[in-house]
Amino acid sequence: MKKISLFLCMSALAVASFAQLPNGSYAPAFTGYEIDKSTGNIISTNPISLYDMTDAGYTVFMDVFATWCGPCWSYHNTHALENLYAQYGPEGTNELRVLAIEGSNGNYNSLSGAGADAGGSATQGNWLSGVEYPIIPLKMAPNTMAFDNDYAISYFPTVYMVCPNRLVYEVGQQQTADLYAASNNTCPQFDATQANNGLILSVSGIEKVYHCSCTATPTIDLQNVGSADLTSATLSINFDGQTTTYDWTGNLSRYNKTTVSLPQITSNVDGIHQYTVTIVSANGVSDADTVMNTISQSFQVAVAPSSVTIDEDFSNGIPADWCNAEDILFAYNLSGDHGAAVCFNAYQLDNGTIANLYLPFENLSSLPTPVLSFDVAHRRYSSNYSERLRVMYSTNCGQTWQPAYTKSGSTLATVTGNTSNNFIPTATQWRREMVDLSNIADRDDVVIRFEFRSAYGNNVWIDNVNISNVTGISEIESDLTIYPNPATDNMTISTSENVQRVEIFNMQGQLVKAESGNVTSISVKDLANGMYTLKLTTDNGTSMHKIIKK
Repeated sequence: MKKISLFLCMSALAVASFAQLPNGSYAPAFTGYEIDKSTGNIISTNPISLYDMTDAGYTVFMDVFATWCGPCWSYHNTHALENLYAQYGPEGTNELRVLAIEGSNGNYNSLSGAGADAGGSATQGNWLSGVEYPIIPLKMAPNTMAFDNDYAISYFPTVYMVCPNRLVYEVGQQQTADLYAASNNTCPQFDATQANNGLILSVSGIEKVYHCSCTATPTIDLQNVGSADLTSATLSINFDGQTTTYDWTGNLSRYNKTTVSLPQITSNVDGIHQYTVTIVSANGVSDADTVMNTISQSFQVAVAPSSVTIDEDFSNGIPADWCNAEDILFAYNLSGDHGAAVCFNAYQLDNGTIANLYLPFENLSSLPTPVLSFDVAHRRYSSNYSERLRVMYSTNCGQTWQPAYTKSGSTLATVTGNTSNNFIPTATQWRREMVDLSNIADRDDVVIRFEFRSAYGNNVWIDNVNISNVTGISEIESDLTIYPNPATDNMTISTSENVQRVEIFNMQGQLVKAESGNVTSISVKDLANGMYTLKLTTDNGTSMHKIIKK
C-alpha cells in the first residue's frame, strides 16, 4: 500500500516532488495488450508497442492508474485525456496517442465498475465507459507488471508523456490544453526530414564537487534522429576554454541511442569548471539541425579546504558546495520549526541503494574537540525494513572512508511504532545527534559525508547540520563564561557577544530546553541530574558546551 500513502502525502506538500523517472530519461520499451471493453477479454492478437507509435512520429500520453484510487478517479472524470484523444488522436488531427495503464490489480470487474479488483479492493466506478483509447491492465496476462518497475511507478495516478524521440516526461494531472502544449513545448522539435541528425541526450561521469583535484571520464548519451543510420559523429569538446575533437564510430538506427565514453579530464585548480560537448558533424556531413546538439556540465574543484564553520539549515536548499553525487536527494519546504530539510527518499530507492551527501572540504585543525551535530527524523515502515544512516569521514580526499556514526532500524527511528504512510516529520518528531570527531588524527583535510542505505522502507530526514567545538567542564572560551557548572538552579552566560539563542540537549540528542532573545541566564532547575550539551548561538556563530545538572 506504499503507493497510496505516497500520493496522499505529496498532495500536502507545496514544494516537494517525489520523482519517478527523471524528466528527459530515455523511455524503456513497452509492449502491452488492451482489454476488450465489451467482453473483458485481452486482445492478445494486437500488441501495442510504445516504440511503434513514437517511431511513427506520435507523442504518447500514458495515464498510469489503479481502479481503487480516488485521485485517479477524480482526474479520470475531468475527461482531459478523453478530450485530448478526441481532438488530437487518430480521429482528430492525428498528432498523438493515449494509453491508460492499470498498474495495480485491475480486472474486468473493477474496470467495468461491477466489483472488486484481483486484490479485493473496491473499484471507484466504470473506467471503460466513454473511453476510446486502449486500456491495458498489467495484471491480466499476457501483460506483466514489468512496466511498474521500468517506469519507477511510486504513486497513482502518474501521467507520463513520451516524445517521438523516446524521451519521457512526467506531466501530471493537467487539462487538455496544457497537455497538448507540453507535447509542443517540451518535446525536442528536431527536423525529422534530415537524413543525418544526432542529439545529445545527457552527460554524466562528472560530479558536482571534487575534493583535492578532479579526474573524471565524462560520457554522453548520443541518439540518432536522422532517417539514415548514424555510423559516425565528430564531437567538439570544450573544457575551460580549451577545445579538442573526438570522433565516434558505430551503428545507430533511428531513435536508438548509445553511451559514448569521452577522453579523461583532469584539474587541480580551485573553482568552477565548465565542460561542453557539441555535435559538429553526423555521417561526415554538417549537422545543420542544432536542436540538442550541445550539452554542458559545470562542476567545482575544492583543492584548498575551508576553515569556515559549517552551520546549515537548508533554508536556501542544498548548498552548491555540498556534493550530491547520485542526485537522489531532495530538499523540501516543511511547516513548523524545521522549515526546509533534506530527505533521503526511501520510497524511490531500491533496497540496498546507497545515497551520499558530501559536506564541504574542511580544515578542522583549529577545533580541539570538533563535534558534528544534526537533527534527524525517521519512522519505520515496518520491522521488516531497516534503513541505515552513517556519518563517514575521509582524510585522503575520498580514497578511503571511516565511520563516525551509524544507526539503523529502531535505533535510527525518532518515532515509536511503524507507519505505512510516507513519513513527513512534525516539529516534535526530530532528535538531535552529536557525533564526536575528535578521534580524527589528521584534521587538516577532512571530507565528511552522510551515507544513507535504503531498505525501501520509510524516509530519513536531516536538518540543522553544524560542526563546532565542544569545550570541557571549565567553560571559558575567549571572554565567554558559563557558570556555575555544575549547576543546581540557574546558569549565567557571560560574554561580550549578543546571545541570540540557548538550547540544551540531553545525551540522547533531544532538545529539552531553549531560550531565545538576548539571553544572559537559563534555568536548569527542572532538568534531571546528569550531563547535557548546551548550544549557544551568537552573532558570530554557534558553539557547543558540556554542562552538568546536579
